[in-house]
Amino acid sequence: MKKFYITLFLCLSLFGYSQGENDHWYFGNKAGVNFFGLPTPIVDSEMPTYMQPVGSISDSDGNLLFYTDGKNIWNREHQIMPNGTLNNFGSWTYGSQLSISKHPGNPNLYYIFTPVPIYINGGISNGISSYTVVDMSLGNVVNGIPLGDVVPNHNSLPLMDENNLQFAANNVNIVKHSDNKSYWVVIPNKTKLYSYLIDDQGLINTPVVSNIPANIPNYSPTTHPSYLKISPKVNVSNNFSNYMYVVYWGGVNSSDWASSKVLSFNNGTGKITTDFVLDITTNPGAGSCGEFTQNGSILYVGSNGSSIVHGINMVNISPSSINYYTLPINYSSSSEGPMDMQRNKYGQIYMPFEYNNQYLARINNQSIYNNANVDIYGLYLNGRTVGRNLPQFVQFTSKIGVCIQDISLTSPEPNFAYVYRASNSINTTNYSVAPNQNVEMKAGSFIMLTPDTEIKGKFLGKIEWCRVGSYRESSPENSAFDQPMRLSLDLRTKSIVENKILISPNPTSDILNIKSDSKINNVSVVDMSGRKINVRLDGEKVDVKSLPSGTYMINIETKDGVSTQKFIKK
Repeated sequence: MKKFYITLFLCLSLFGYSQGENDHWYFGNKAGVNFFGLPTPIVDSEMPTYMQPVGSISDSDGNLLFYTDGKNIWNREHQIMPNGTLNNFGSWTYGSQLSISKHPGNPNLYYIFTPVPIYINGGISNGISSYTVVDMSLGNVVNGIPLGDVVPNHNSLPLMDENNLQFAANNVNIVKHSDNKSYWVVIPNKTKLYSYLIDDQGLINTPVVSNIPANIPNYSPTTHPSYLKISPKVNVSNNFSNYMYVVYWGGVNSSDWASSKVLSFNNGTGKITTDFVLDITTNPGAGSCGEFTQNGSILYVGSNGSSIVHGINMVNISPSSINYYTLPINYSSSSEGPMDMQRNKYGQIYMPFEYNNQYLARINNQSIYNNANVDIYGLYLNGRTVGRNLPQFVQFTSKIGVCIQDISLTSPEPNFAYVYRASNSINTTNYSVAPNQNVEMKAGSFIMLTPDTEIKGKFLGKIEWCRVGSYRESSPENSAFDQPMRLSLDLRTKSIVENKILISPNPTSDILNIKSDSKINNVSVVDMSGRKINVRLDGEKVDVKSLPSGTYMINIETKDGVSTQKFIKK
């Protein structure tokens, strides 16, 4: 029988491992949430966003450090840092995601990655994929602690592709390296995946390149943007470590608007592997977003053009069986859906529905397959409104020790952050953890902390078996992916009606006429980035006078299904 013993309590200040880096979210139109304890709306933000990517980070104890929209960086006093205006070649950023990462070798340094296009004089420029370095030992001192500032000559430095050239993308994600002390900065650029290593020495600005198995002839970061989510580590194969969900918005035709795939990623090499491909077909006419549960067992997928959210079982999966279901949702609209999905520090998944909603939607029971539901009113934002994007999860690491049979700790902890791993037991005598240290203990049978043990820092104990001599946190006993697997899943829920509906004139300057054999129940218009545009339907006429000139998609819903067609506004 596995047992966990704690024989002290007098000096145990906190029994729980810190994830304070993700305590604060800043997003939307000056909206924010504090996730320390119960989720609590905060209204001290000075960041007004709409379509911009966003990011925020706190220290390991949950004290806010800074937040950003990819154009400006606000410090904990909600002031723009002295050198905190980024991407000076444009007025504001336009993209799906940015990411923030710690520097593994310097606790004062943080990277901000903004591989996004930029608005210039009312139009979109390709811009460049760039990174900025923030030093929290710089800046004005308030209450004895510096506010932080951008390192001189490290503002909006270009990331380079495999040919040492600048490029523009639309999103970025950060995943732990297999050594659990470094990171991969992962950016999809058309059919290539660029992975940049951040180790103890800093960023290596030469990517590891792998191929994305997708046909994307019309890709551009502005008119056909992408969306990326990478799962936590999954123990299903010796050949890959994570699932990667990648979506390209704006396909070749109306029936192929969103090209969505789940791929396999190896966090040791930084490359996509050939072990797993899941092609997902969703409703045309809108982009798609997604998020994995905290153990990667379920992928949730939502469509920006509808209020439908699906849950896909990533555990019991085989060439002959892919299990998925549609989540119940307390919402009546069939044309408004989640713009983004993001997991918080506790594994809870939140979503912004449209742009001006004063609530964050939440997936309840997200870790239980076929038992989750969506609450559109999951968290009220005290009158502030959401934008399109939420802050991405900030990765944090600890040094992982080799697995041995039994561990005996008899002196003060020498490591700042460490994971002890024993196949059988861990015992302490005259052991202590200082306030600034983070320690995790994992043992197969039991953990014994004697009364002379003093823990003032962050601590977590778990009963978890490991293989003696292994540095891996765990290994799959029986791999489900011994052979490469390519699967497909059709999540479309409505029929596609093309021939019974005509639109005219096309191009148009003010009114779009719809000719249909069936009554028109609803219409929605999205631009080529997947953003929904508000229009007014009057019988069989749609007023588009207020739209900027450009190319759009209109979704026309009747009792027979949905027709998605392209039109040009002159």
